[in-house]
Amino acid sequence: MSRACQDRRPLGFTLIELLTVMAIIAILVSIGIGAVRGANQRAAIARAKADLAGVATALEEFKRHYGDYPQLGEFAHAAVVPATANTGPGLATAEARLFNCLTGAFGPSRFTTDDRLNGPDFLDVGKFSLDAPPAATFLVPATNAPRPTFKPEQNVSLLDPWGHRYLYYYKNARSPNTWQAAGYVLYSAGPDGAHTAPPATGILSATQLAAVNNADNLYANP
Repeated sequence: MSRACQDRRPLGFTLIELLTVMAIIAILVSIGIGAVRGANQRAAIARAKADLAGVATALEEFKRHYGDYPQLGEFAHAAVVPATANTGPGLATAEARLFNCLTGAFGPSRFTTDDRLNGPDFLDVGKFSLDAPPAATFLVPATNAPRPTFKPEQNVSLLDPWGHRYLYYYKNARSPNTWQAAGYVLYSAGPDGAHTAPPATGILSATQLAAVNNADNLYANP
């Protein structure tokens, strides 16, 4: 080949070479994104487990102080979410009442205005994400509540790392002989937010636990 022909050869990368480089970069980026997502998911699971342990510890302190766990969320009538976002004080959701019990507004069994307490805080609320309607003017810090001295009831639930409420069920007081758990069930529905409420025995069967919508549940007292 003459020198003139050699000088006319194109400089730079060919189209095939560019496509090959782009494919390699895309593969590396996808691997990096997958690794980051996996790390974030592991961190979220670790945080949820720590949250559940913190609430379980608070529940044990509550029981030592009042003699029983909060008596709410029985299986026959437990509501997972409020009917509307701003239903005000007196929410019947187990998750909102759990918050009020563990922050000293209520004891184990009665949840009316006259029964509000000025009890101790059993829970380090600052460690949790909270679910509270921004327009709810009754949401005031319990420590800053004006007279009367009892703490105000608050429409607040504790949220897991995926933005779902931590779920709590008290023992079935109507059928205590069928209960097979340690007085309550406390869990996160996991990344997918799907779950099945525990049956009257207080535990899910192996088949139920293996179900797709329960496989990622995280329990404080499995």
